[in-house]
Amino acid sequence: MEKFNGVIVKHFDYMESSLILHVYTIEGMKSVLVRGGKKFKSPFLGAQNTMSFVEFHASGKAMMTAKEMTLLDSFPGIRSSVEKTTYASHMLELIEHFADGGIDHKKAFPFLVKILAKIDVETEYIPYVNMFESKLLYLLGVNPHFRECVVCQSHDHLSFSIQEGGMICDDHPHANNEYSHQCVELFEFLYYYDLQHPSSIETDHETLAELRHLLDAYYWYHLQIKTKSRTVLEGFLGY
Repeated sequence: MEKFNGVIVKHFDYMESSLILHVYTIEGMKSVLVRGGKKFKSPFLGAQNTMSFVEFHASGKAMMTAKEMTLLDSFPGIRSSVEKTTYASHMLELIEHFADGGIDHKKAFPFLVKILAKIDVETEYIPYVNMFESKLLYLLGVNPHFRECVVCQSHDHLSFSIQEGGMICDDHPHANNEYSHQCVELFEFLYYYDLQHPSSIETDHETLAELRHLLDAYYWYHLQIKTKSRTVLEGFLGY
């Protein structure tokens, strides 16, 4: 018998009355069979929904079978908002996509739970989504560089280059001013933000929209991914 905590990323019907859960944990993705999970009298109802943070007692290896499930957090503030739910789904899609790609789960898993908890209660929650995306780049090995030109280490006349993965000065190709100083400054601030020592996050809609485009472009150029949830968000947000 194994005990572990996890966030349910997906669930699938299995046979007539059971479910298979894809669960993200501190050890990576696990598949968990919930026998009778679809039955109305199942003791696991309410603890098997996508995005739920759950404590499992399960047995087995490749396909574990749930013996006990305790709901730790359902994130009701996320579930009550279609937009919050879609943003959170975007984050879970990223995690699932890269879960087998050498990511440090011991860092990524607790950070995911903390960010979901922030989105759950915060009114101005989008910077926390961007924070998750920004810090995930570090764990994926394609982190941006902000402090100096990535080519010659100059500190003068810098602008952000998607292609070069960070700041670049006017002396090199790909130097441009496509992204505003405010946008790049917010990107850097969120990238280095310490949730253990929180500080005020001050921004505006225009800068958040610009950062959204920057992150989309960065993820596509360096990792070739755009989530289905991000496409849905374009319909909500208009960008």
